[in-house]
Amino acid sequence: MKQSTEETIWQVRNSFLGIYVHFPYCFKKCDYCDFYSEGIGNGPANDELSLFQTYQKEALNRISHFPNLKNKTIDTVFFGGGTPSKATTKLWENFIHFLRSEFEFAKDTEISIEVNPEDLSPNLLDTYAKIGINRVNVGVQTRNPIGLEYLGRHYDKEKYDSLRDTLIHSPIKRVGIDLMYGIPGLNESDFFNDLEYFLDAGLPHLSLYSLTLEKGTQYSRDVKDHKKKEPEERIQSEILLTLPELMEKKGYRWYEVSNYAKPGFESKHNLKYWTFEPYLGIGPGAHGMIEGHRYGNPRNANLYQKKPQEKKYEEVTPNSELALTLFRLFSPFRYLEFIQTYLDVPNQTHYIQTIHSWEKRGLCSLSDGVFQWKKEALLLLDDLILEITN
Repeated sequence: MKQSTEETIWQVRNSFLGIYVHFPYCFKKCDYCDFYSEGIGNGPANDELSLFQTYQKEALNRISHFPNLKNKTIDTVFFGGGTPSKATTKLWENFIHFLRSEFEFAKDTEISIEVNPEDLSPNLLDTYAKIGINRVNVGVQTRNPIGLEYLGRHYDKEKYDSLRDTLIHSPIKRVGIDLMYGIPGLNESDFFNDLEYFLDAGLPHLSLYSLTLEKGTQYSRDVKDHKKKEPEERIQSEILLTLPELMEKKGYRWYEVSNYAKPGFESKHNLKYWTFEPYLGIGPGAHGMIEGHRYGNPRNANLYQKKPQEKKYEEVTPNSELALTLFRLFSPFRYLEFIQTYLDVPNQTHYIQTIHSWEKRGLCSLSDGVFQWKKEALLLLDDLILEITN
């Protein structure tokens, strides 16, 4: 990654490793969520200690299978879920110590955790800061109770009313929130009211994404049974096209389709997925990509704790996968460097020819081996990525 005062230009980085850890439990499983998670109510998970012991066991197993992991420097750790803020903080502290004992950490390693509003408090953030967590992301989605009920989310009015003030005064400065748009029953104005409310707080990172209909979710079943409506696609398209200019005026860089950050506050870990960097996935339902191989863990906490590595490693095929990740970036990146590093010669030619055709159509800019999408490509993105993978 090359940082300049004007823009961040992403480039190939293979000497670093990210670690993702999946904590599968939530107060309540959201209707739209297709990640592996289980709603267990207010109390702690019965198997919490066993789960964290299995995290360590899995990490050691991965290292024994891929000894070269020890030669890489950890520069991002991400605790996701589920709701990792539901886990006992001492267990996260112990796991961070374990990781530091097994791997070399960069001086500025980003250690992130996802938090739900019902768990957020000044005391929690103080504790996280003390144990070394330096980035927090809160899944707000919307402040509108009607929208939250539609999504099947737990709603604690007191927590939602206080969360902006809690984040403004957080000892952890790398904070962000998720907001969702296109929720049936809500208007564009409902989303923009939420957005302005948090923009006024000056939060450095905002993930702004559309509600999607994912197979196997309660929401998809409700739509099929005509109990609920599909996402509001017209509203979603209008908002999607409005956001880049609006956010730029507010001092945010649009660095990925759904993500905006103040300069230097991008999610380093999420960028690994989009720039094809290696990462270790730990926990039930987690996925990883290391040394040219992908793997996925069982989407079941009990089965995971019995057989944490049930599924086999599959060889990565960058000829198709590179496009699905890299070309989601709206920041500039060194496209020739990525293409020459990961692709065979015939595919290098195909990629370059396709990219040049996009430039002629006014969809992207090319300069000195650096690629950047233009806003005109936004609604065409899925079709354009298909062009380059075919």
